[in-house]
Amino acid sequence: MAAGTTSKKAAAKAVGKPAKAPKSATEKVASKATAPARARVPFPKKNQPPSEAEFVARLPLATGKKFENVRTFLKKQSGVIEDLYFYGPKTGWAYRYRHGGSSLGTIMIHEDRLVGIVALDAAALGEVDFTSLSDVGERARRLAHGSPSLSWLDLPLDGPGASDFKVLLKAKLRTLPQPAPAPDAAPAPAADAGGGPNAAGSPPPRASSAAAAVLPAPPPPPSPPAPATGRGRKASGR
Repeated sequence: MAAGTTSKKAAAKAVGKPAKAPKSATEKVASKATAPARARVPFPKKNQPPSEAEFVARLPLATGKKFENVRTFLKKQSGVIEDLYFYGPKTGWAYRYRHGGSSLGTIMIHEDRLVGIVALDAAALGEVDFTSLSDVGERARRLAHGSPSLSWLDLPLDGPGASDFKVLLKAKLRTLPQPAPAPDAAPAPAADAGGGPNAAGSPPPRASSAAAAVLPAPPPPPSPPAPATGRGRKASGR
């Protein structure tokens, strides 16, 4: 083939397919702005636990009120203990609630939303009146994960899910064993006439360390999805 023919074809291709113009700086910034930014994990460092004020400051005002309402409810339940617990760098610090030696539930901030997590076994699920839940609670039930013997339900607490969360917690509390009462303090040994050790000549016994045993930590909750909020529905009777 002649060289002139080849050059003519190359020229025709160059004319038919013009080169794409490079994106301007404005277009690049606009494309980055439209990409959804992933929310950062709040309080991801184990050596930096948040104060109560720092935790609440991450929440909108209305959600903060929901949070305080649920906390007040939990603190009024007999035997319930609240503490801050570190669930790892992917989850961060969260409020953990226990009843005796059993895990009751967790309240955490996930993807900038306040979420309540509760694990229910078959007995606890049988105590729940699901007809009294809002659309948020029903969706949490459909999306429950875990195993047939233990279902994890994740509820956003920035709407009607806060009331649903309390319904689930009440059902679980009815199935948990009552915590054992604290052991009575041992009476002080009687001193002899000389004010020395006891009559047997041995020093006073020390308090048992069993009373100070640390409760086992429950397994960390899985990272919940970001469920969509729904409009609440009035409770209906059984």
